[in-house]
Amino acid sequence: MRQSERRRRILGRLTEAPFASVQELQGLVGASEATIRRDLRKLADDGALKRVHGGVERPEAQTAHLSGTPLARNKQMNVAQKRAIAKAAAKLIESGETIVIDGGSTTSLVCPFLGDLDLQVLTNSLPIVEQLLAFPRTRLLVPGGEVFREQNIILSPYDEDGTAECFASKMLMGAQALSPVGLLQADSILIQAERRLLARTEKLIVLADSSKFERKTGLVLCPLSEIDIVVTDAGIGAKSRAMLEKAGVEVLIADE
Repeated sequence: MRQSERRRRILGRLTEAPFASVQELQGLVGASEATIRRDLRKLADDGALKRVHGGVERPEAQTAHLSGTPLARNKQMNVAQKRAIAKAAAKLIESGETIVIDGGSTTSLVCPFLGDLDLQVLTNSLPIVEQLLAFPRTRLLVPGGEVFREQNIILSPYDEDGTAECFASKMLMGAQALSPVGLLQADSILIQAERRLLARTEKLIVLADSSKFERKTGLVLCPLSEIDIVVTDAGIGAKSRAMLEKAGVEVLIADE
């Protein structure tokens, strides 16, 4: 492959995600590590990308904002349904478990119900950390990475985020949308981080109010078949419920 074509493909990859590893780029263009590193050095000198440990990022990656609705706005939407869903989801957690709680407006509402359960909690959410700090019997773990202020979460595009040794029995996660293609999220860097957490989890529990079934756009985090339980509200339509159950997902309706 010609040098110009290699570099065009490298820059094209960075339009899809904010970070790419050297090994990933080798596979993409079919070149040696030495060749790739020469290309990256030249592109970095030209200001087209930023070299970081293990790979490269888009120049704006350090100040990038996540796609999707900011947390502060999300917290004002469907509040009653989200509180009911959070309370129902908390009943699925058993004393002494290690769990993951992904950042989000619904998942953060679970925290008040967890204080007496002697949990170990891995979370990327600063608001969830703040709430759980009030419970001295709850052990808290957080990943390494960058703080995204609008969502109040810590995310890393790198494979090593300090959580590799953690294994959880359950993961509580929200969603941008749920559709026949799977669980959708708004941002590629969010998906990368969530997939790492999901790989260290035995059971996935999705907290999604019924409005999430009306949305059809986003990026696929995982197929419906990888979800164990969806906790939602009574507004879910019969078609959406049948879609989940056909995929083998247990559906729990929260009482408002």
